[in-house]
Amino acid sequence: MKDRDHYNERAAWMQGALNESKKDLKSLTDERDKLKKDLEAAESDVAEFSKRFNLANQAQKIMAKALSEANLDEANAQREGLLDKIFQLKEVAESLRNENLNLKENTDEAVKVGVENFKSRFQFTSDYENLQDFFVNFEAGHVLTEVKGLYPNFDLSAIEADYPTPKEVDDGAG
Repeated sequence: MKDRDHYNERAAWMQGALNESKKDLKSLTDERDKLKKDLEAAESDVAEFSKRFNLANQAQKIMAKALSEANLDEANAQREGLLDKIFQLKEVAESLRNENLNLKENTDEAVKVGVENFKSRFQFTSDYENLQDFFVNFEAGHVLTEVKGLYPNFDLSAIEADYPTPKEVDDGAG
């Protein structure tokens, strides 16, 4: 009975850890979605500044042509002003591109860290004897089903072969 209580406590602890990890994963997913929205907004700003830059380039060409017919000294001064504005817009666009790249890198890193943290909470120990007792006493199939849900690509066939399914445990008890 004492062993069963101990294993009940371990099962409750594992369920709590699972629930907490699910909350953490949801939080990380929400953060990733927010960062993606920020990234999309930054990309939109970059596109807008790029469009403005192209318009400024076209305006500069038109102004250069119109000014070539007027006073050349005045035309050169105005052209220099337009070039300064164009370069300022180009710097702003480049800055937004860099922010966009940083935001993308931060998003990718946050997702990677979140996934690693989530996985590390549920790595199996090499203490197979304790694990075997736990599975036998607490209907291994239910726990394995949870693990399969969390790690669909994780091969559990070696563990499943050594432990009874929920139906086998019920048949043995009844």
